Amino acid sequence: MELLSFKQFIENFQDGKNPQDKGDMKRHGLKGKSISDLKKVRSGNASPRKKQLAHWYINMHSKD
Repeated sequence: MELLSFKQFIENFQDGKNPQDKGDMKRHGLKGKSISDLKKVRSGNASPRKKQLAHWYINMHSKD
């Protein structure tokens, strides 16, 4: 069994390809919108990815 080095073991969550790029929410124009605005995006005429991001954000910030 081969031992992994520390550098191979740590998982890297940033791909590092374009660190200057905006995040997915900001790139799709959803950053800073209220929950009610995101609900309109989710049910309206938007791209599938934009709807997916709005749905995810609503779920992550909803109060149970």
